[in-house]
Amino acid sequence: MTKTRTTRFFLLPALVLAAALLPRGASGAGGDTCSAPTAISAVPYNDTGDTTGATDNVRLTGCAGLLSQEGPDHIYQFNVFAGNSLTFTLTPGSADYDISMYIRSGCLPTSGECVASRDVAKGGQAETLSVSGLSPGTYFLYIDSPLSGDKEGPGNGPYSLSVTGTLGVPNPASFYTVPPCRVLDTRESGPALSAGVPRTVPVWNQCAIPPGAKSISANATVTEPNAGGHLTVYPGGTSVPATSTINYRAGQTRANNAIVPLGTDGTISAFSGQPPGGTVHVILDVNGYFQ
Repeated sequence: MTKTRTTRFFLLPALVLAAALLPRGASGAGGDTCSAPTAISAVPYNDTGDTTGATDNVRLTGCAGLLSQEGPDHIYQFNVFAGNSLTFTLTPGSADYDISMYIRSGCLPTSGECVASRDVAKGGQAETLSVSGLSPGTYFLYIDSPLSGDKEGPGNGPYSLSVTGTLGVPNPASFYTVPPCRVLDTRESGPALSAGVPRTVPVWNQCAIPPGAKSISANATVTEPNAGGHLTVYPGGTSVPATSTINYRAGQTRANNAIVPLGTDGTISAFSGQPPGGTVHVILDVNGYFQ
């Protein structure tokens, strides 16, 4: 089979559904603590959530002109490489919600520093933040706001987040496209993924993915969950990471794009973070690989 090669690092078109996340808890999308941020692993990226009831993780942001932000916040984590250029668009979901965002090189105010921030619009208006040429590494995006009544409206509420651009080129490895192909569908292979029980799936020699491939570009979908939770897709043979690939509520069908490293044996694992007795069907479609 002929394979197409490119060294540019960007997300291929989604195979199913728009990429969107839902909360691990009742507070909305985005992780609610530094120990459990929501991963932005590929762009374009879209998310919706609600900061109502979220934790107030940071008071002193370290950002010029944004010295103190009292109120609930949500946290996203992303990794960038050489050649990165990203635009974050944050839109409040109500006419009077005054919202802000900032990016730190460390998740806690005592770790790292503020690298960019945006808080110029009034309540109900979108904020847009563009960054490029960040030093390769891990960064944290905060969705934040002041306490209710401190500015033009309530300090919490619904929002939508859009991220476009490129995360950069992770390494000299080349990227190859493959025809869209399904490596996992628990609706057909069964059973549904059970809460707290990882399932490992071979990827090498499946869907034109050769032995030696380092990671895959994929679209992950969850459907028919009997309880809310989160799905994490990660390299086979490794520990479950703290970040999630998709967050969902009971009965929802959600999808997200991701770049997933493979284990040393060419496998990936899927983990469902649900209450005991929880189940969810998982679908994984591959559209390319790095080698």
